Amino acid sequence: MTTIADVARRAKVTTATVSNVLTQRVPVSDKTRARVLQAIKELGYRPNLVARGLAQGKTLTLALVVPTLSNPFFAEVVEEIERVADMHDYQLLLSMTHNSPEEGKRHLERMASRWADGFIVMGMAADIADVLALKDSGKEVVLSVWNQDASTQTLPVVDIDFRLAGELATRHLLECGHRRIAAIVEEPVQLTRRKGFETTLTEAGIPVLPEYIRQGDSSFESGYQAALALLALPQPPTAIFAGNDWMALGAMEAIASRNLSIPHDLSVVGVDDISQAAHSHPALTTISIPKREMARAATELLLRYIQGIDIPTEPLKILVSPHLKVRQSTARINQGCCKVGNKIQEEE
Repeated sequence: MTTIADVARRAKVTTATVSNVLTQRVPVSDKTRARVLQAIKELGYRPNLVARGLAQGKTLTLALVVPTLSNPFFAEVVEEIERVADMHDYQLLLSMTHNSPEEGKRHLERMASRWADGFIVMGMAADIADVLALKDSGKEVVLSVWNQDASTQTLPVVDIDFRLAGELATRHLLECGHRRIAAIVEEPVQLTRRKGFETTLTEAGIPVLPEYIRQGDSSFESGYQAALALLALPQPPTAIFAGNDWMALGAMEAIASRNLSIPHDLSVVGVDDISQAAHSHPALTTISIPKREMARAATELLLRYIQGIDIPTEPLKILVSPHLKVRQSTARINQGCCKVGNKIQEEE
């Protein structure tokens, strides 16, 4: 096996110089760098990452904790985090908590015992007290997709402006002429989306009706059942805002099961812009979340803390903005959406 000493002899430099070229911690002249890189190529040298990690007191492993992978949102995020980690010669240790605080605590403790250098905890996948205990034990932690409050102030956070997401979705439906707008949300995870939804309605002079707010669990099935309950109301909504695309797609399936048409009878808006959203029938209007940008920012921020590079005095709070992506699941109310109540009554 080719060693760093072999590379140093071929390039006629010291092993320290080869190390500086590889780690980029100490500046090396362009001429010397080129000579070292050429020697590495000729000899087929591959750094021993385990040895490098031990020398630095690190395992070169990042831990990622998510609620689930059944939601395509997290699957896409995990893929990007793994890609960025790999670019920095880190491996990824993945764990799912299935929305259980007990599982979250167990996974955090297990992953910490395996010497992960740092943690990204997403989607409120664990109790914040357990996350703070992890931080107090000396581990670097970054939160992502997490409702921020006083308990998170000591931790760096990379998040989406989900309040804006709720506002954009509701404003779009209002501009389409809808006034009877319902919401399907998972709380507390999607609380800020609900706040954006309610604030926009209130500013438009439209009361927030309790019967128009339905609890989901971010799954397709919960969106389906919540939409059926909304359609059974004496005065059903003409539009539905779902806290994520998966629930929106479930709501669309429920609407179709009642022989209603989207967007002719009801309009539907989701949040996330998962890959399935563009291929549903009709294609789903959604609030597009820059998932890869968020995942990349969270991973790079964690690596900064782990490597002690340019650390701010206060924990960083990075907020990424979403945007509206209009497709075929929404339409102006004058195209027939207001007839949904009468149509349901006639069928019954």
